[in-house]
Amino acid sequence: MRNQAEVRRKKGIRGFSLPWARAVVLRTLVLEKVRGRHLGVWFTDDREIRRVNRRFLKHDAATDVIAFPYGEGRLFGEVVVSVDTASRAASRLRVGFKEELARYLVHGVLHLLGYDDIEPRARRRMIRRQEDILKKIFLGEKYR
Repeated sequence: MRNQAEVRRKKGIRGFSLPWARAVVLRTLVLEKVRGRHLGVWFTDDREIRRVNRRFLKHDAATDVIAFPYGEGRLFGEVVVSVDTASRAASRLRVGFKEELARYLVHGVLHLLGYDDIEPRARRRMIRRQEDILKKIFLGEKYR
């Protein structure tokens, strides 16, 4: 059974294609050997992700990515990404916007798979895996 990803974005958000984002998500799932799952991705701005963060996680601040795992069923979970945060981080880190956006997508999917970034050791493991996946997905290309 194939994985599926429903990718949407808030009106007015640009700078990448939805098929590109879907491909990043689906390739991440394949590299993690996940099959037959369906997940949703929502690209939004800082204002909206702050509302989501406050409502569901009780943190009154914008953030980069939030993942909502739904358990072991076919409907796997949802990932919410702030393109505003990705844009600022890309400028600050001197990387491309799509590179940073891809990093957030992979990071969110890894959270759905149970990776954690709270404890330093777990965070290092998650970041290593995230960067390894990005290298495998793009094979030296710069995040087309």
